[in-house]
Amino acid sequence: MNQKCFDWTQFTISFYYDVDIQTLYKKWATSDGLESFFIEKAIFKNQDSAIRKRNELIGVKDSYEWIWRHHYETSGQVLEAKENKRLAFTFGSMDFSLDFKTTSKGSLLLLHQKNITEENKVMGHLNCRSCWIFFLTNLKSILITGVDLRDKNPDIASSMEVGFIPKEIYEG
Repeated sequence: MNQKCFDWTQFTISFYYDVDIQTLYKKWATSDGLESFFIEKAIFKNQDSAIRKRNELIGVKDSYEWIWRHHYETSGQVLEAKENKRLAFTFGSMDFSLDFKTTSKGSLLLLHQKNITEENKVMGHLNCRSCWIFFLTNLKSILITGVDLRDKNPDIASSMEVGFIPKEIYEG
């Protein structure tokens, strides 16, 4: 029997949204958009190190700082920014890209994360995949109902920490 081994180095998630491409793209390509469903604080700086305005579209080679609600931070660079078509970012030692496609009923988003190392496969594949699914779902909730599904209590495990329960809660 020929069995294909599971590829831990990458994954792709597809999500449909009942909005036009431009609305979906702006949610990912502006600080205001990202903060509405994904992170607490997004700061983008252009190549001259000037901070981009909150609704200004990001550009190639912009740097970013992202801060989540539960004290997790990351920084990186925008690798691609093709308006209403594609975005790509560094993400720690990994990269992720977003492809935007128009469908007959709205928009399709394809998120692809790659360069996941063997030693990072749990966090880089399992946790990241689970987190992306949560945040893509939250984006859908924001777009349809305006309801933000993110945890607001900083004293408990966040939705970002899928499968990880703080010791004091687990043992309590």
